[in-house]
Amino acid sequence: MNDRELGCAGGQFMDRGRMNQNGVVQPLLTDLYQITMAYAYWKSDKTDDTAVFDLFFRNNPFHGEFTIFAGLEECLKFLDSFHYSQSDIEYLKQTLPEGIEHEFFEYLGNLTARDVTLYAIDEGTVAFPRVPIIKIEGPLIIVQLLETTLLTLVNYASLMATNAARYRMVAGKHVKLLEFGLRRAQGPDGGLSASKYSYTGGFDGTSNVLAGKLFNIPVKGTHAHAYITSFSSIGELKTRLIKHKQTGILEDLLEHAVRHRSLLSHLLDVSTEESSEGELAAMVSYAIAFPDGFMALVDTYDVKSRETEQANTEPKLINDIKSENSPPKPKTSPSTNGHQNGQAVGHVNGHKTNGHQNGVAQNNGSRSPKDTDIQDTKIPSTTTTKTTATATGTLKTTTVSNGTAYLPKYVEKSFS
Repeated sequence: MNDRELGCAGGQFMDRGRMNQNGVVQPLLTDLYQITMAYAYWKSDKTDDTAVFDLFFRNNPFHGEFTIFAGLEECLKFLDSFHYSQSDIEYLKQTLPEGIEHEFFEYLGNLTARDVTLYAIDEGTVAFPRVPIIKIEGPLIIVQLLETTLLTLVNYASLMATNAARYRMVAGKHVKLLEFGLRRAQGPDGGLSASKYSYTGGFDGTSNVLAGKLFNIPVKGTHAHAYITSFSSIGELKTRLIKHKQTGILEDLLEHAVRHRSLLSHLLDVSTEESSEGELAAMVSYAIAFPDGFMALVDTYDVKSRETEQANTEPKLINDIKSENSPPKPKTSPSTNGHQNGQAVGHVNGHKTNGHQNGVAQNNGSRSPKDTDIQDTKIPSTTTTKTTATATGTLKTTTVSNGTAYLPKYVEKSFS
């Protein structure tokens, strides 16, 4: 193992200057038992004892064969600035069990990582289970207090870097990979970490603007479904002209788009009438706004087909006929509609998700339930909630009470 040894002197790493650090990463970002054990060590007169802690993992993530080690830089920043503030000490006096001696809090207030030595493999190195990736050597109490924080700095970082590396292996060297996960991340810090370590693992850029600023990551983006739906017809295009990059001659981009659409319709044997004029107008306008960096979401552009319309209308007609000519059926147990493999596809805020609101978890292998009416026994029989899935997978819930559609109550808050 090609280890690096980094020592601390006066709270500064000897081979690194003072670096910006996430304000959330501080000594109190730890488990309570680390501090209670520190008091028990102190009470047992173990302040001069030394120890070596190994940081390792037991299994590779994603049932894989390797892990990409990440998070070392944040660990170094943490050790570099480790110190309990006065407000930290006051909080601990109120939080820790009664009976803790006042001298212990004075001891905590003077603690730094100046006597700690860290050994680590290089960040971005391939690591394997049960092989230490970080060793911490120093006074027993201080290395005990570092444990939880170092683990949280390394675990998620390595998980994200490993996931990104697996994507890169599948995509190959010549495909651009961009990370757009901020809106579904585990909070602001999770979003920043995911952007940073996806880049470490092999991605080419991120949509996270703050991550780009803080970590010097290339920032890329497309457009949201909201922009597409803001156009309803081609007549809303304010400009259609764009300069040819080689000749500089103004040309009509809409005419080019319509001509290519006609060619594609013959190639795919699809009528041009099935395309959406408003969505075409939105994409043309966005391309005119960014002629040198236009990037569109393919799944944003939708089509209307006769088969899709029939799929949406036929079940309703059949149900109407059955309701008129058939006796009422007994109520069934509540369930929600899904695909045959149990992988429900929905939309949240205009984006596709697979089986879970944040697009992460999915219920594979479960049997597919059928559309049912959900009757709440705690409310009058005149109120019924019906949950169905449309052909596009969008879940719709409608509550009807005495023929009146239910509307939620909104609270208005002005920030002027």
